Amino acid sequence: MFQFISSKLAGIISVLLTFVSTLSAQILNSSENQSMEFIAHKQIGSGKEKVLVMHNWLGDSTSYDFMLPYLNTDDYTYVFVDLRGYGRSKEMRGTYSVEEASSDAIKLIDSLAWDKFHLIGHSMSGMIVQKIAVENQSRVKSVVAITPVPACGSPGPKEMMDFLESAALNNDEAAMQCINTLTSNRYTKTFAKNMVTDLRQRSTSEARLGYLKMFSYTDFSESVKGLSTPILVLFGEYDFEGSEAFMRNTFLMWYPDAHLECCKASGHYPMIETPVTLVTAIEKFLSTHSSDSAH
Repeated sequence: MFQFISSKLAGIISVLLTFVSTLSAQILNSSENQSMEFIAHKQIGSGKEKVLVMHNWLGDSTSYDFMLPYLNTDDYTYVFVDLRGYGRSKEMRGTYSVEEASSDAIKLIDSLAWDKFHLIGHSMSGMIVQKIAVENQSRVKSVVAITPVPACGSPGPKEMMDFLESAALNNDEAAMQCINTLTSNRYTKTFAKNMVTDLRQRSTSEARLGYLKMFSYTDFSESVKGLSTPILVLFGEYDFEGSEAFMRNTFLMWYPDAHLECCKASGHYPMIETPVTLVTAIEKFLSTHSSDSAH
């Protein structure tokens, strides 16, 4: 009799312990998600030159993975971030504004105890790094803007914006068409399909739509004109038609120390299309503006 009761009691206790354990784990996970103080990041290298790297609209920080084997990890410390709603920051919600993204980046940089640093931004984050640079002029050594959106934004007619919104939400064909257009339709269908599959898995539709509005309608160009920070602007040989002229009429008009270079044999995504060439161009520029360089 007592053995039966003891057995039953042990079973009940076991169930209760399991429930408490599960509940505790849920509370802990919830607490961790709510207390994410900084956007997620991964560090590559341990050099004294610090470099923050930001990703594009149609991909998270893993879009740079093809570059990683070719980075100079002795002279540079690269930190690759995931913006809110992307990658390992996917659960972080926000306003998805250039001010918020800039603030998130600086908070992370401060937490890493970086005094001065370089910035790399691709496409939409090419806009964000300009915002960071103009608001932190004494700390930013140089900027690399890869096929970037300028500080004036890139608005379009309603038909185009409707199309891009559908790509941001759930229209995979529209998203693939965007990628194909930005690479001059040079690659296989699988290339664009894989990029879109990764995009859907690694970002939220809310963030994609929010950042689309950011880089389409934000304009802080008046505040950056005359900014003396050295800026390397890279455009793709096979990016959208008129991209070089777009860069010349914005970056080169606004920034007295801006340099324009063409990424040969690449479209909008040189970190994927021509990673070795891109790393070479980036590190050549960074070395010119590192601590030991003569100015």
